[in-house]
Amino acid sequence: MSSLNGSSHNSLGYSLRRFFIDDFYSRHVTRLQVGSQVLDLGGHKIRKRGAFDIERYCLRVTYANLFLNKGADVQCDASWLPCKEGCFDAVVCSELLEHVYDSVSVLREIYRVLRPKGVCLISVPFLFQVHADPHDYCRYTDHYWRSQLERLGFAEITIEKQGLFWSVMVDMLRALANERVRQGGLRGLWLQRLVASLIATGKRMALNRERRIGEPDHAFLSRYTTGYGIRAVRP
Repeated sequence: MSSLNGSSHNSLGYSLRRFFIDDFYSRHVTRLQVGSQVLDLGGHKIRKRGAFDIERYCLRVTYANLFLNKGADVQCDASWLPCKEGCFDAVVCSELLEHVYDSVSVLREIYRVLRPKGVCLISVPFLFQVHADPHDYCRYTDHYWRSQLERLGFAEITIEKQGLFWSVMVDMLRALANERVRQGGLRGLWLQRLVASLIATGKRMALNRERRIGEPDHAFLSRYTTGYGIRAVRP
């Protein structure tokens, strides 16, 4: 896992949830073969979020989104993709499925457009704030995602918990502080910088503590997570 470095990572607007998403895709996209055909489903071609940018990799990326203001190459509903079966080597589906009323229909379409041995990379939130885009419908556990992927025929399924108890707690405090700044409740630049510094320290402490947790604590702390990073393969 990468570390929290840089001014953007220390910003109140940068959540640990976003850090885990950036880290997940940075690690897994590098494993894709150069020149692979990749569908970024629900992705942003412009005004990207976070530090991860799929454009930095030598891949042929097609962006599909319901909204054209995200710079999509193809405007479509994620549950009905205007693509032939087996036309992509990989599909990236980042923070989309919580905004879809029927997430299984999207997973089914992802399976259909993947080539044999094609890779699906998904990230979904769990203990993270409700956010409209335009709506936020669901939060499911890792057991749900694994069972649905298996039922659809995916193989080699791996699911990573993205942060545990301390990450969830720090992200909630970060969100509260960021909202107070946005509403003008933390007046004075010096106070805002102090709060941002304290939260940045809290982020690093949460990550370090979770990396070192022992077995007695793991059973409790692992009941909490900001979300999941999922990798699955079409056989």
